[in-house]
Amino acid sequence: MMTPLVWGAATLVVNFLTSPKALFSAAALAALNFALFSSIFDVLILAKLKWKFPKLFGKPAWVSNITGTPTAMDNVTVAAVGPYPELNDFNAISANGLLPMVLKGRPPKCKYWSIQVFLKGGGEDVKGDTIICDREFDLDSDGFFTLTISNSKPQTGSWINSGSANAAKLFGIRCFKMASGTGWKAPMVFHNDKQVLFANADRVAGGAAVSLASGSTGSLFRLSRTITFNFALLLYSTLTQHDSNTTFSILAGVVGAKWLRQAMLKKLRMKYSTMFEKRGMVENRDVALPGAKASLAGSARHAYYSMRYNASSGDVLVEGVMSYEKKGVAQWRYASVTCYDYTSLPLAGFFDDETLYESKKATKEKGKNKFEVVLTANPQRRWGVNEIDVSGAIRGICVVRLVYPEEAVLEEVKPTIKAASS
Repeated sequence: MMTPLVWGAATLVVNFLTSPKALFSAAALAALNFALFSSIFDVLILAKLKWKFPKLFGKPAWVSNITGTPTAMDNVTVAAVGPYPELNDFNAISANGLLPMVLKGRPPKCKYWSIQVFLKGGGEDVKGDTIICDREFDLDSDGFFTLTISNSKPQTGSWINSGSANAAKLFGIRCFKMASGTGWKAPMVFHNDKQVLFANADRVAGGAAVSLASGSTGSLFRLSRTITFNFALLLYSTLTQHDSNTTFSILAGVVGAKWLRQAMLKKLRMKYSTMFEKRGMVENRDVALPGAKASLAGSARHAYYSMRYNASSGDVLVEGVMSYEKKGVAQWRYASVTCYDYTSLPLAGFFDDETLYESKKATKEKGKNKFEVVLTANPQRRWGVNEIDVSGAIRGICVVRLVYPEEAVLEEVKPTIKAASS
């Protein structure tokens, strides 16, 4: 027999579930909580308001799609707008920048850096026309670069043609392998000759941890504003003596937001897994060659070899070339090996051409330094062995990146994937 307390609680729940107004409020609060904790709200909505009305909404901020960094977007936003991030040292992204735009600054001390712009309505850049890399910048006598993003070419400095676009959907700076202990201040940004001040322009990367000026970009800020919002609602509900349905709506809104995040990740997982399944790629066998279009929504100046792995029955071996010189000329600027869950989010371990151990088993070829990476759910941490722990995603995607490769060698240096037992 139900006790009065249980009966009373059940009655309250039934009243809530049978009230269209309460259910609608819960759904609305779930969506609002999702937006408050998600970077999507900041990147797609708030960023535009900050560019136009900084005194009212605050300064725009640089964010990152590299998970785990202080300015990282949340996982759902990374998977939605910045999938398959490279776990390099530094990445700064901003959204909804007003055009024409001018960026001025000093080049960072790193192995490779570039600036890329995605223009509204322009879709994905497949030719590399909206990307400028370090060697293509014109520096002035003081060592500064000036990049203009507009529909007319400036008399001096570097230029990206914006065509008829009046805003940059996304624009970002990539820096691979920052020199240890060096710092870099993000470039100054101008719109119509007026400087746009950012909340977090001072940054340090490389050997030191990333340091930031105060800015509203990190996960702690998003969590605190979500908690503050719901606490304020509960306090208001208590002080104004609203009925129990109001409290249930607030609590259901929190639970619903978490469910929305999981549902979004599930949808994105299906989207990306279907993308590879449609190609007919067999796990632990097939490798997709880089095409004219950057298939992983990255830079058109980078080559992405992608392959599906499945380590559920044992280790998987990925073999390839980490560096290659022909007649003393390096055939690419940077190489890396990274594994991803089917949501497109990276696993913690990855290798680049400076951290990979050279394979002792591979056949020697002139100018080529080869590697072997073991994808395993049971890492042994053996010296001289390249291992990536895939226990967090026993099935997923492995990507070998080459930055600024010579197209003539792409087929020649195609990596391979196979089960270790085969």
